[in-house]
Amino acid sequence: TSFLKNEIIHYPLPHQAMLESIPAFVNGGETDDASLALKGHWHTTFHTRIIQHNLRVASMYYRQIHTSRLATLLSLTTPETEQHLSNMVSSGALYAKIDRPKDIVRFAKKRCEEEVLSDWAADIKELLGLVDETTYLIQKENMVQSH
Repeated sequence: TSFLKNEIIHYPLPHQAMLESIPAFVNGGETDDASLALKGHWHTTFHTRIIQHNLRVASMYYRQIHTSRLATLLSLTTPETEQHLSNMVSSGALYAKIDRPKDIVRFAKKRCEEEVLSDWAADIKELLGLVDETTYLIQKENMVQSH
């Protein structure tokens, strides 16, 4: 259920050993080279999926973050973090820009002035609608109280 929550998942998981003892991970308990390769594949794939989940969660909560801080949150090195981030951006799973000289990752797209103004206008329109409705309710209450 950890993957369903928008929270960082720490790796290794508390029940990691139990998960990796499942027959699907170890190919029935055999110890030949193919079985060990399969176990290594599942271990690597599982770790990669946790990192990808954590990057998606970080992109939800941060507009920009220092790469070193992101690496600390993910329990990775900075080069590993950049590599996983680059892979997700290349595959289109995530939007991010890395500014290496400033050590910053930006998850939010820059918006043009028209988008900002139209969003602002929509917010103002919504606010004015709430003010109008509130004024109406106050006047209605005053009329009821006066009779």
